[in-house]
Amino acid sequence: MAENLDVTRKKWGRAPIDAGFTILPNHLLSVNQFLPESVRLSPTELVVLFQVLSAWWSPERMPFPSKATIAKRTALSPRQVQRAISALEAKGFLERGARFSQNNARVSNVYELDKTVALISEIAKDHPRAFKGRKLDDENNESPNR
Repeated sequence: MAENLDVTRKKWGRAPIDAGFTILPNHLLSVNQFLPESVRLSPTELVVLFQVLSAWWSPERMPFPSKATIAKRTALSPRQVQRAISALEAKGFLERGARFSQNNARVSNVYELDKTVALISEIAKDHPRAFKGRKLDDENNESPNR
């Protein structure tokens, strides 16, 4: 793992990587090529989904970025973000859940990503060689560490 981090720092530089980064599977980055037209994601939906995923730091704790934060980071309006989240939910990529502060005030939604993970896992199993240069370990059909 440390070796991968060193390679990533060589590519991007120390400061950007030490500030944080998000790992996304290639099948997710290219998800539209595997989906029927009716559920393909718009560019706006993709960038909003990527922002939600960038706030997912631990498998045990689903992300909860605010719509205002997503809007600021993407140069979208809060209403555009809201529409994208609604579309992502309708297309089965995420589910919103209400979150409340200690004094019961409503705060940003939490986003359940099990459907995205399941979809990308299924796509990866159906298209294991979709990306050139991907070498599979014959024994367990897993990609070796790179």
